[in-house]
Amino acid sequence: MSNMFDQRYEIRLAKQDDINAIMQFIRENWNDKHIMANNRSFFEYEFLESDGTVNFIIAVDKTKKTIESIYGFLKASHDKDNLDIWGSFLKTREDNIPLLGVELIKRRLDIVKCRNDIGVGANPKTTIPIMKLLKRYTAKMTHYYMLSDIKSFKIAKVTYRPELNKKHYEQYDVIKIDSIQEIVDCFDVSKYKENSPYKDYWYIEHRFFKHPIYKYDVYGVKFDNRIDALMVVRLQNYENRVAVRLVDYIGNRYLLPGTFEFWNKLLKNSGYEYIDFYCAGFEDYLVQEAGFTSLKDNDTNIIPNYFYPYEQKNVDIWVQSTSPHTLFTKADGDQDRPN
Repeated sequence: MSNMFDQRYEIRLAKQDDINAIMQFIRENWNDKHIMANNRSFFEYEFLESDGTVNFIIAVDKTKKTIESIYGFLKASHDKDNLDIWGSFLKTREDNIPLLGVELIKRRLDIVKCRNDIGVGANPKTTIPIMKLLKRYTAKMTHYYMLSDIKSFKIAKVTYRPELNKKHYEQYDVIKIDSIQEIVDCFDVSKYKENSPYKDYWYIEHRFFKHPIYKYDVYGVKFDNRIDALMVVRLQNYENRVAVRLVDYIGNRYLLPGTFEFWNKLLKNSGYEYIDFYCAGFEDYLVQEAGFTSLKDNDTNIIPNYFYPYEQKNVDIWVQSTSPHTLFTKADGDQDRPN
């Protein structure tokens, strides 16, 4: 059924021919220095599908023929029956019908036909209140960290050393995985189709092994002689120091406490400053028992999130989803991406 939005706009899934106009929209209305406004090859890597569609819902003014609102999204899989998506850009030009952006949010589920619509990095002052009105699940991600035993820090600011969880759990073997074929051979992603979001082999290869800018290391956690969880790490350099960012965890999350020795040895053998892990939906005790500590509100310890440019401050990341049972990590959506 048409409404006032349909009278003025054509609201549709974008096509390859729209890419230049979308990038121009981002330059003019978001950030003229943003990578998605200036690097077409990376834009296409992130958003262009093989059938020529582009993962943006756009509202085109029928009279002016200009794009007036955009809502981008990223897919967690190519499984049409279990498709979960993350939101990306959401922006409307001024002087348009009020709530045009909300209309795009509502329509995306029907246009994309996804199972769950998820957001990571939502603005707590603007987007989160809208999502609450739409009855979405909302939360602030917990920022966990594990410090090395070095004496001085440059990336982090450390005013105290938190007391570690002293429980001892069965420790699992953690092995480096160098290709998607190794994962196909040893890890059954289909076991986790009920998880939100469901991340398939296509996603793991596209997001981590083939990423054109960032380098990721993928590790498998062995349980009963098989890989039952994947952990994805990116090393973050700043001047002559390195921080370890655990950006994704796929599979059996109850294995996480059994990875403490792996992380502990990684820090001891490398000289890295710390490991951090943003997540939501994970039971707190699982992460704590893996040796991590959560940052508190107004914590005097600082574990930075921004590196381009670097800012020594703690950063909250808010999330939202159509499913209250969603697991969120740092690499989801567009959070761990060069900007």
